[in-house]
Amino acid sequence: MLLAILPLALLPWSGLRFVERMAELARDAQWETQRTAARSLAASLHERPDLFPAGAGAGRVPRGMARAAVDPLAARWRDATRQPVPVQIEGSAPGGTLKLDYALVAGTNPTRIWLLLEADDERFVPPGDIDTASGGPVVRAGDAATVLVGGEPALLAALAAEDARRSDPIAPDAITLPTRIPVALTPTSTGWRAEVELPEDTRLIRITATDVDYLGSRAVEARADSGVLLMAVASSDPVADAVVRNRERQWDEVLRAMDRGLGRVSIYDARGVLLARRGEMVAAAPAGSPPPSEEGLALHRRLARGLLAIAVRLGGIDDDASGTSPVTTALSGVPSHRAERLATSTGMPAWQLSAAHPVWVADRVVGALLLEDSTVERLALAQDALERLALFVAAAIAATVLALLAVASLAVSRILRLRRAAEAAIDSRGRVVGTVVRDGLRDEVDALAESYGRVLERLREHQAYLARLRSRLLHELRTPIMVVRSSLDNLALETDPARSAAYAERAQAGAARLERIVASMGEAGSLEAMLGAADLERVDLGRLVAGCVDGYRTAYPRAQLQVLVPPAPAVAAVVPEAIAQALDKLVANAVDFARPGTPIIVSLAEARVGRIGGWRVAVRNQGPPLPAAMAGSLFESMVSVRDGEAAAAEGVAVVVAEGSAGATGAGSVTEGGGRGHLGFGLYLVRLIAEFHGGSASAADVPGGVEVGFTIADAITVPDRKRRD
Repeated sequence: MLLAILPLALLPWSGLRFVERMAELARDAQWETQRTAARSLAASLHERPDLFPAGAGAGRVPRGMARAAVDPLAARWRDATRQPVPVQIEGSAPGGTLKLDYALVAGTNPTRIWLLLEADDERFVPPGDIDTASGGPVVRAGDAATVLVGGEPALLAALAAEDARRSDPIAPDAITLPTRIPVALTPTSTGWRAEVELPEDTRLIRITATDVDYLGSRAVEARADSGVLLMAVASSDPVADAVVRNRERQWDEVLRAMDRGLGRVSIYDARGVLLARRGEMVAAAPAGSPPPSEEGLALHRRLARGLLAIAVRLGGIDDDASGTSPVTTALSGVPSHRAERLATSTGMPAWQLSAAHPVWVADRVVGALLLEDSTVERLALAQDALERLALFVAAAIAATVLALLAVASLAVSRILRLRRAAEAAIDSRGRVVGTVVRDGLRDEVDALAESYGRVLERLREHQAYLARLRSRLLHELRTPIMVVRSSLDNLALETDPARSAAYAERAQAGAARLERIVASMGEAGSLEAMLGAADLERVDLGRLVAGCVDGYRTAYPRAQLQVLVPPAPAVAAVVPEAIAQALDKLVANAVDFARPGTPIIVSLAEARVGRIGGWRVAVRNQGPPLPAAMAGSLFESMVSVRDGEAAAAEGVAVVVAEGSAGATGAGSVTEGGGRGHLGFGLYLVRLIAEFHGGSASAADVPGGVEVGFTIADAITVPDRKRRD
């Protein structure tokens, strides 16, 4: 039953493989489109060094610019790290005329940065003193400080200028800061100080200060200039941060141009670091994971998706994923692509498709473009149809399994009943005491019951035959034994020589009869032994039959024997002695029952033996017909209806072949009656016919009886030897 149901498992598997194959074809088409798109998008990024870390200003401070650390301190000046501002003395002013320190401090809000200035000056001269000597108010110069700041655009412009100077040494290196912040100076005991809150986007700063003569000339005695300072908070790299943010803005513009519904686009630099990404993919669980909850779906849809998910898992994971990432391969300069199997909540076969292509600047790979997409969205078009197909297949398989179980259960129960009936039909002593009743369904089991019934009937007939054989054998042996015993007893008491000779002759006749009976019983066994050891010879059956008939004319001078053989050679592989012995039995039987003066015809003709060709040897005589009661047992051993001369006188057909004991060839048969007949003649004919692949048969013909046997033209028995 399991073997019968097992092929049904191939149906969903075959359907799944068909669906997967169609999905693979759609995947391959989508995959090819993706590879073409990745190649085109990567081509638009070639020779764009500004988009990749290896381009302009990568971690480098432009020439003429110094770093200025920003202390993350809430206390602005007390714990700040002070840095000196270079001072240039003018004229004949002493060297210590001006000393200026600065510090950059982050406030409680990291985006707020304070610039702290502190100057050592022998005298603070504020601007705006009024001089009325010349006839009117005049604002005169004093000590002053100025702060110039620039944001990220100014830093990027400086980086671009640095790149330009690398390619053109005579390019100008001036760095312009666009914003000027006035500084209010506060006098101190040693000079002055100032505190300035810088704009949030400040990246560059330049501090300048002037110190004037306080004696009245207001001439500049010293100038301080920090140069352009690059502000850096803690361990951050403002140059790298600016480059990254600028690159992100550029990538955003580039990716907006690439956003055409092609899936997710990712850009990696030469080190494999993700630079930019745009687009999203339909979420799917990794291959082999159970599907998520599908609350809200109808029961039949959840069932269908569950069946599909099980089928996908049983079908195994069949993808083209390799151990190497497509990005890694693309960064080595070789385009790459990969398809990775996904398991979705729908149970449909889905793949995540990836295509990576290198990006070149000159002869160097500076990055890779990765285009990713999945087939999940496109599966929705076929989802309903596949779910209905899955439910239909599941229902068909379930119905088929139930039908097979019902049929198998019925067949097994009937076979069990048949077995019990067959066992009950034979008792413990081997006797047939019952029969098998058919159930009338007219199928194979019913035919088997009919066959069992026929076997039991044949077994019953055989048991009856064995019972008759025993009684007949006792009858045949008792009479000659009693004759011998009585003759010997009389001979012992008789004194008359003449009567003693008669008793002795009668005892010898009884002993001879016993000898013939024993010889007839042993003839079948000796024949089987002879056939088992004999070699097959290819002989002309026509010549063999004609030669035997010539011998019969001598043995039966009063019989009218005729022979009919084909003119062409009738060659077959046989045991010639066995064929002659079978013919002996048939001719002796015909001579016994032929009407005086009627011919006995011995014939040889072609015949069909099963599905192959062969020959038929037959003997026909004019005489009584076959008895209907013995039609099925003529060729069994010890089957005879002969009852001495009385039976022959009444014209009863006695169908028993009796040759002389041990006769094996033509001319060895003696004519006449008065012999014991045990019914072994036709039984030997059947043994010889079956050994040669044929069978024995007897039938009534107009005016008489024809008895014969067939011989197969080709005998394929492995342990029989053939001799040509």
